[in-house]
Amino acid sequence: MGATIKDVAKKVGVTPTTVSMVLRGDSRISDGTKEKVLKAAKELNYYPNSIGRSLVKGKTNTIAIASHLFYGPFKTDILNGIDNELKETKYRTFNFPFKSGQEEEGFREMLFGRICDGVIAINMAMNKEVAALYREEKRPIVFVEDVVEGLAGVKGDGFQGSYDAVMHLIKSGRKKIGLVVGAYGEMVNVKERLGGYKKALKDSGLEFDKDMVMESRFYNFPEGKDICKEMLEAKPGIDAVFVGAGDLVAMGMMRHAKDTGVKIPDDIAIIGYDGLDSGSLSSPELTTVKQPVFEMGTRAFKMIMDMIENPEKKYEIEVFKPELLVRGSA
Repeated sequence: MGATIKDVAKKVGVTPTTVSMVLRGDSRISDGTKEKVLKAAKELNYYPNSIGRSLVKGKTNTIAIASHLFYGPFKTDILNGIDNELKETKYRTFNFPFKSGQEEEGFREMLFGRICDGVIAINMAMNKEVAALYREEKRPIVFVEDVVEGLAGVKGDGFQGSYDAVMHLIKSGRKKIGLVVGAYGEMVNVKERLGGYKKALKDSGLEFDKDMVMESRFYNFPEGKDICKEMLEAKPGIDAVFVGAGDLVAMGMMRHAKDTGVKIPDDIAIIGYDGLDSGSLSSPELTTVKQPVFEMGTRAFKMIMDMIENPEKKYEIEVFKPELLVRGSA
């Protein structure tokens, strides 16, 4: 169980009221006492339970949705899948935005602050120490896309999706194939898509060139235009790109190519990732790796609910198979 306000007070040698005043930012408490209280609270993993005070049996009937960003079609489809199941329950959700570099603190707050009954984490990484704490506390958490060993999750098979896409490009005669992936190199989906790309090249007798790999930080249309400009200028002879960073980036690349007179797929073939409906509206239509994103969201919610109702039940990582949708861009 998480620490209480009494535990913090005892460690510092003050009253629970003083601890409460410090945490509320009361100016009547000296700086020295504030420093001691805040240090003790951090060491004990204590977070104010602002919701729990009014609850019966410690239940919030709330699921936290954790993510760095809450925009973009991938996350929208995940959230729609969650909401589709949520409406049939007594539960509600709230978005818990994470700042880059503060993931550990955010996960600890959700664990020890008792602000929710469970967590669904979308495209989030967790270190081994915090993962061990979630297992020890038996706190329900489900990861979506970027999964954590030993904890429940749902994900697409990024390795296979990437492999299929790159092999399609190779079989169509492409020899100099670029890759665009997310900027978070330690995340599972980035590693898998890079791995599938490398394997397809190796199986086809083509050499891997790290200079043919570019990163996307924002996963959006304008960034795709910038990446395409840089690729065309810095990598002469490039004849195909697999955009593992998503369809929006791929469509941005297509727009820049079209604006500069580069023909798709004659001069350069482009394949996206995720299978957004908007890809069929581009010209030419975007070839893409489709993930069952909505279904991944519904499954994540069903898993978290089952874990809340059955705390002793063990869940593994469930992998969804992607599908290559061949259209006009490759």
